[in-house]
Amino acid sequence: MNTIEINDPYIGEWVTFIETDKTYDNNPIIDSYCDDILFKKVGNVYYRRVLEDSRVDIRWFGASPQGVIDSTAAIQQTFIIADRFNLSVTAGRGTYVISDTILIPQHPDFTFSSKTYDFNESILLIKANVTVFKSGYYKNGQLISSIETGKDENMSQGIKFGNFSLQTNFYDIAHPALVIKDWHQGCRLFNISSANFSTLLKSINNYYTVFDDLRTTHQHDTRLGERFIFSGEMNLNIFRSLIAANSLVGYKFDGPLTACHFDAVSIEGVTTGIQFNSSVYNCSIVNSYLEGFDRAFEFNDYINNFTIDNNYIRFVQPQHRLIKYKGLPLNNVHLLPNNTFIGMTDYQQLFENIENDYGYGMEMSFDTIHGNSINDLLIDNFGANFNINAKTKFPSYLANIRNGKGLIPGNYSGQYTRGYDGPSGFELDSSLPGFLHLKTKIKNTWTQIIYVNLEVNVQSGTRYYKGFFVGNIFYEFNASGVSATGVLESHINNNDGTIDIKRPVSEGSDIIKITGEVRLI
Repeated sequence: MNTIEINDPYIGEWVTFIETDKTYDNNPIIDSYCDDILFKKVGNVYYRRVLEDSRVDIRWFGASPQGVIDSTAAIQQTFIIADRFNLSVTAGRGTYVISDTILIPQHPDFTFSSKTYDFNESILLIKANVTVFKSGYYKNGQLISSIETGKDENMSQGIKFGNFSLQTNFYDIAHPALVIKDWHQGCRLFNISSANFSTLLKSINNYYTVFDDLRTTHQHDTRLGERFIFSGEMNLNIFRSLIAANSLVGYKFDGPLTACHFDAVSIEGVTTGIQFNSSVYNCSIVNSYLEGFDRAFEFNDYINNFTIDNNYIRFVQPQHRLIKYKGLPLNNVHLLPNNTFIGMTDYQQLFENIENDYGYGMEMSFDTIHGNSINDLLIDNFGANFNINAKTKFPSYLANIRNGKGLIPGNYSGQYTRGYDGPSGFELDSSLPGFLHLKTKIKNTWTQIIYVNLEVNVQSGTRYYKGFFVGNIFYEFNASGVSATGVLESHINNNDGTIDIKRPVSEGSDIIKITGEVRLI
């Protein structure tokens, strides 16, 4: 093949063109492509520029790395040309002036090919209060924004975008620096830093996407902005090495999360670290740094499963709280033992505004300098549901306590089903004041043993019922051993299959209080 050498007017270097009649994506070259940048026609012969790693440089289209000339239009033109021929984009390292929004073309390539936009650690100097980069798509041959549209079925795949710093002389830029939408498998935002942007990223309906090494702060002492805003569907995302310092909300989620993972995330100098305004399903935060927060986590919807594991958590002020959550069914938060707590002076710092009458609640399993017994957690107005796993500072039993203020720790070991309305595995039916009637959430097929240990206080004294059910027969403990009696009866509730326990006769006077336990062995 014949080659020719041409001096590039923007980079001042000689570049090689090779004779061919095909574009980079193997389509025929036409005259309108011949811009002397990527394609050239000499006589009747077409030539195309020899590329390294299938990448075009924004400097070839007039972007200046000197930090003086506005490079907005040149960068946009580079993106459009690169998208036309399925090429990636790179940049000569330097400072590029940006004065308007640049659209990132969609990449709905279901052959899983990749497209990379790598700015080679350049500085983008923002000269206007605008969004810098925003997702776009083609319509009638024109590149336009897709942000205001609904979910796009032609989702972008395999986009790698980043490796630059955003700088500005503005005190604060209110527009989000980046707005991306409908990114899917294999997409990644990486190595981006910013200062003085209220919001670095607004993410809409992106999943199977990695958000990696995104660093943002505000240079002023006042906490401003919601640094990361996520909405729409969010499934299987990874949030790695994110920093959102000096903000009102570090990370805000307005859509449901499923199987998302936070790793090495910074929650520092914020009013609220991570705010979840929709349901959370099977998510976790690990290896992260939490300090200088008013509250680290705020859950305003169902928490189907959220795990807090192997994090450094430092409380700066006594009024600071780790978790704020709304009392709803299905709540399930695991606070695992290998988190490190610094500066915590009271267990009240773990939770804020708790009122949970449903669900699994909080599973806490940790070793701190506090607490020789679970009673330390059962202080006034604490009100959460706990499944506390024994560790060094706790007794050697597993306790499942349901709104358990003031309960004796040793009475609640054993296997329970979830979701009781009462503290001990049962709910008292007080509609008949003189009759013992307990509703449980235990579902049994008569093949398992139900253990009963009850103290019943009535006006005339105290009664004890101790024993176990095999099938629907109650075996009572007494001075001579164990014998089958009709003291208690069990009945399967036909509505939901759970077991009720009853006394067939009246206690003789009104029941004042019942304590003890009913559990499935």
